[in-house]
Amino acid sequence: MLEADTFLKDRIKLIGIGAGNSAYEVATFAKTYHIRFPLFEDGDFNIHKKIGEVRTPYFIGVRKGPEGSATVFFSKLGGFKNPETFLQKILDAAGIRKGRSP
Repeated sequence: MLEADTFLKDRIKLIGIGAGNSAYEVATFAKTYHIRFPLFEDGDFNIHKKIGEVRTPYFIGVRKGPEGSATVFFSKLGGFKNPETFLQKILDAAGIRKGRSP
């Protein structure tokens, strides 16, 4: 949905972190589920530990700021049923409106 939307595709990026997963497992997941965004292995749980060892799935929205700063604007444990509704929650939390971003 993001890549198909000319307004959003350069404003929101997704990545996935495979907590406890090897490169092989991450690649298999990406192939099986046709994932088009970058996925990173985290077999040693290094990234997972740095974000607080949250249960998965867990979603974090981060806004890049000046000079490399970052601000968390969204945080949610658990999956979602409807991608359109989930995307709208992200947009609302980020303050992004079609044709206007913060």
